[in-house]
Amino acid sequence: MIGNIKSVLIGLTKEFGPDETSSALGYGLSLAQQAGAHVTVQAASLKLALSSAGISKVVAGLVDEENRRLHALAEAAARSAQGDADASGVVCSTAALHLSYPELLAIFRAQARLHDLTVVDAEAEALTPDRGLIDALLMDSGRPLVIVPPGQEVFHAKRIIVAWDGSGRAARAAADALPFLRAAETVEVVAVVGEKDLPASVTGADIAPHLTRHGVNVQVQTLPAQEGDVAETLRSHATLTRADMIVMGGYVHSRLRELVFGGVTQSLLKQSPVPLFMAY
Repeated sequence: MIGNIKSVLIGLTKEFGPDETSSALGYGLSLAQQAGAHVTVQAASLKLALSSAGISKVVAGLVDEENRRLHALAEAAARSAQGDADASGVVCSTAALHLSYPELLAIFRAQARLHDLTVVDAEAEALTPDRGLIDALLMDSGRPLVIVPPGQEVFHAKRIIVAWDGSGRAARAAADALPFLRAAETVEVVAVVGEKDLPASVTGADIAPHLTRHGVNVQVQTLPAQEGDVAETLRSHATLTRADMIVMGGYVHSRLRELVFGGVTQSLLKQSPVPLFMAY
């Protein structure tokens, strides 16, 4: 049983059609079922808007038609989510949102602040609305975020990796993840050394006693960065150890720097073998 998780927000975005799949929904419902938590599902579609100047009635009609289609997709997703929650025995409330992008970000941020954590689907591409939503929730909600890669529809957290670099954001992630860490069978605190910005003195032994005092079964591992690539080292280690989750702080460097030069957060958001529990 996972303690202290009482409310979970699941964010779904709809763009294309009814065949779109979401791992976040199944994962979030499974998590809530195990925690005995209430779920709020926000199914959202992006409202298209065009300047009225010079727009023909034909074009305006096409935009209106597309907006109706997108809104219908969000409503259908909300109904489907409610049905899945009822079948799982999870208490759930749903909302179907059809908003402009700034409005969508604002309402997701506001709702995330009212929940213990938010669950969303991973988005591989950095410059997309869905990645913008992930970044907004991560950096502005004040709550942790679970990012679920495709194919991870069921919540598991028996084996958890805590990526430790000594930063404040890594510390916050570890603290926010304590309900999961205490319930896990094994927690491995992993420090990856050899990356130029990480002091060689930082090891998982720094935080292990603190986690042990909180009832966490901790192991410590220090790994050399594979060709200087911390993200690839974490990916490989998670796969090798069959980890269920990686806990980590987000954007130790600025988001702009990571977009331009790359970074651990950007790399793992693009590709991770397991769900990411992230805090900022």
